Amino acid sequence: MTGLLETSLDRAPLGVAVRIARIDWTAMSDDEGRRLREFGLMEGCEVTPRHRGSIFSRDPLALTVGRMKVIIRARQAAAIAVEAVADGTGAA
Repeated sequence: MTGLLETSLDRAPLGVAVRIARIDWTAMSDDEGRRLREFGLMEGCEVTPRHRGSIFSRDPLALTVGRMKVIIRARQAAAIAVEAVADGTGAA
């Protein structure tokens, strides 16, 4: 994934695996944070953004986390910083 050093999950390219670098837990309610943790969204986890809402909205965002498909709000995705996943050739 050339050019993606770090960005927010809501801006990550679709269909490309990224690694969660940081999550701003203070940007969401306790219930939202608990729900994301239950889905396995934690620092170091690899996720793949699959598709965004309609052509008029970027909300919600569908992700693949392991073998699960998870839907989160764009506001929640904006609080999650992601980075490129190394492809095994030394390039990120």
